[in-house]
Amino acid sequence: MIHILLFNAVLVIACGYALIVGGAPERLTAATFLFGAAATFAVPFQPRQSFYAVHGVILAIDVIMLAVLVAIALRADRYWPLYVSSLHLITIAIHGVKAYEPTLVPWMYAAASAKIAYPMLLLLLIGAVRHRDRRVRFGSDPDWSSLDTIEDLR
Repeated sequence: MIHILLFNAVLVIACGYALIVGGAPERLTAATFLFGAAATFAVPFQPRQSFYAVHGVILAIDVIMLAVLVAIALRADRYWPLYVSSLHLITIAIHGVKAYEPTLVPWMYAAASAKIAYPMLLLLLIGAVRHRDRRVRFGSDPDWSSLDTIEDLR
């Protein structure tokens, strides 16, 4: 139970900070994390069934989150969303491992899925801090890559 309280505290601190001082990519990522956590916590937990097989609803939540995170990463004028998307793809892969090997010990499946969120929250926090620092130092920090810049790269 303490690990759930710890995760919720870290989630609220990282996402709250990103919502307050972050740019658009940080705020959207924080909102995505908060949505994902709330949606996952809304799924009924059944001690004798949860983590013994891939839970379709939780997998669907993770896939939706991945789609949003990849969209942010493709448009953001930052590198950290790429890493967050990659880490969340590992979460999807963990579901795939459990689907492929149903005998995987349930606590390992649960722990692997949960522990990957901490580095993602750390990256969000670092992104928000760096955004704030760039705004202080340079007076602005563009949130999104412009299409003109992308065209110039071709």
